[in-house]
Amino acid sequence: MSVSYTYGYEPLEDPSQQIRLLTLNETLDNGSVLTGSLSVHTVPSRNATRRARFSKHLGLPGYFAVSYVWGTGSDLRPSHEIILDNRRFPITANLHAALHSYRTLAPTSLRFWVDAICINQADDQEKSAQIPLMRDIYHLALSVAVWLGDETAESIRVKRFFGNLAKSSWDRKIDDLGLRLAEIETGDRSMGKRKRPLARVIRTESERLLIKGTTKSALALVRRVQIGFDVAYNSLSDHLDDQKVREDRVWTSIEEIKAWTPNEKKLKLVQDEDFLEMATLLDKTLLSDTQYFNRMWTLQELCVANCGMVLVLGLDLDGLLGAFYYVQRKLGISTPSTEKITTLLEINSKFNNGERLSLRTLLVLSAGRKSEDPRDRIYALQGLMKDEVNPLLQPDYTKSVAEVYANVSRHIIFSELSLDVICGHQLQDRLPELPSWVPDFRHFGLETGALVQVNRENTIYQASLREQHMLPKDPFQLAHEFRTLTVTGILLGNVSLLSDVLVPNQELQTERFALSESQWAAKLIQTQEWNSEELKAISLVSDLVARYAEFYHNSNRATFWARNPDKLQRLRVITGNANDQSGSALDLFFKYFLTLLCGRRAPRARCKEEELLDLMTRLCVPDQEGIETLESLCKALDTGTRGRRLIISEEKQMGAAPEETQKDDLIYILIGCSVPVILRKTGRPNEFEFVGECYWYGSMDGETLAMRDGDKITAQELKLV
Repeated sequence: MSVSYTYGYEPLEDPSQQIRLLTLNETLDNGSVLTGSLSVHTVPSRNATRRARFSKHLGLPGYFAVSYVWGTGSDLRPSHEIILDNRRFPITANLHAALHSYRTLAPTSLRFWVDAICINQADDQEKSAQIPLMRDIYHLALSVAVWLGDETAESIRVKRFFGNLAKSSWDRKIDDLGLRLAEIETGDRSMGKRKRPLARVIRTESERLLIKGTTKSALALVRRVQIGFDVAYNSLSDHLDDQKVREDRVWTSIEEIKAWTPNEKKLKLVQDEDFLEMATLLDKTLLSDTQYFNRMWTLQELCVANCGMVLVLGLDLDGLLGAFYYVQRKLGISTPSTEKITTLLEINSKFNNGERLSLRTLLVLSAGRKSEDPRDRIYALQGLMKDEVNPLLQPDYTKSVAEVYANVSRHIIFSELSLDVICGHQLQDRLPELPSWVPDFRHFGLETGALVQVNRENTIYQASLREQHMLPKDPFQLAHEFRTLTVTGILLGNVSLLSDVLVPNQELQTERFALSESQWAAKLIQTQEWNSEELKAISLVSDLVARYAEFYHNSNRATFWARNPDKLQRLRVITGNANDQSGSALDLFFKYFLTLLCGRRAPRARCKEEELLDLMTRLCVPDQEGIETLESLCKALDTGTRGRRLIISEEKQMGAAPEETQKDDLIYILIGCSVPVILRKTGRPNEFEFVGECYWYGSMDGETLAMRDGDKITAQELKLV
């Protein structure tokens, strides 16, 4: 056989509607060279009629959609090859191993969809056009085959154990399909009915169900029989009569998976195994030994698959998870991998029931997942989201990361009529090319302690009284200058003084929030000439925080007060002195303590002046509730001060701002933003860089907008760059 050196793609006539499929040639020699060919097929258009979609659906040959990780670092470089149409095609080691394994699934040539082969990765325009098809490619597949890597002795043991214990496996599913077809054939003959061609029966019955509005899962089953016959039973020529094929029992809820219990027969197969060892090995196989569940594209690939059509370690994912939950219940343990996979199944269940999640929600749920191309943090979610693909979201690999992220930010802002998406801590390793107001979506959802929750649920601040961001004309069209965002803002003041950035030693002798407070107090005392009562108020805050930190730093908090009655008594005395304050001293006490907390006692619970002293009094009762309440308050102090500095304006107002804040930065309320923000002048008129969100005492609940309505202050148009 003559083999040319490199494979060259024939361009797709319509890359927005056509896909390539890899036919992998069978062989009895697993060590032989991989060979195959590519063919072009049309994917049913989502805009076509149901009958037209289904006609093309049945015309699409059965194939497996491979879900795998390309690799990282040097593993990304092709080191192996496959012969495609007598030409060499370079592939990575991981893909080479996967295809070697999968070509033994059946004694015949199998079809696969593999992104690295079926998409011309050197053609950005083709890649951009194929992304919207990814959802259909994985949803229409016979099965999504998950490749975690080469088998090891441990993974083989795990596969055998959970294969025996789980609800079903792929091998059993193939056997069940053969039995099902045989039963239908036997039934036909016993009733003496004339048989019709298989394709005609399936087409007639399937179109009837589709036009009637049958659920996707029933439609998927009919397709599974058709494709299963095509792939696994090519030698058969059985015919189906006009009767319904029995459907496998489908998981109806995640709760059912969690509550599943194997029968006695299955338990007998694993009775001699160490369940704890197996649970540990599976967790290791799914998380430690692979990057699969930490990558972006694999999220969509799993979540758009038809229910019950995902294979992991050769086992149905839902069956594997059900068995894993059973093992954990039996042992009384919980492992990280189950929660991660359960989230995937929850998204998958919603998708197959026609429920889509917003892009913002999906970004949060996929927090921490990686991609080699930062743009794929967005593009890999497009098949799952309910957001309409407008020009701002249209995949385009010719655009820079900065433009893609800016467009996504605009889309979320304009969809929610809110600027909250730009808030949150801006991490120090953000991409330098991003406009200052654009979140680094690589880290979106990982921020801790942000004033605005990334999922935007239970927003507890109303700095702009829930007024909406003003939409520009044609908001979802591409902006002439993507780096600029026009907003409306009200100036609160400038940063005149600010505390030093905390640089703690490696060996902390107390809690971090206590060290921050001591720096904040030192700066606060320097701001002006305080009277003796006001200085005492600052000192009382410092004393209370120090006592709380001493408690929180102890490894045995439950018995801390019982072991240290003198310290409890001292706390009660300080708390009593705080309650005895009045006038300007009490006002300063409230203002300073609430600034340390950023006005909250828990991530989604505000803390107001009227409840603060009662809360502190309750902390002096050393029962379980008092201890738990104090632990919660200490967490709030840590969250409120971590990554922030005390800032004070020329008018002696105070707040907490990101560590990146500088002297002479400006504090603004932006219309459509739940919290105040820090902006920095660029030197051009009305143009600013966005520094981050901030807490500003006395302006978190719409007080400033009430003054605007009284004509005491005015709003102005600003440009963020």
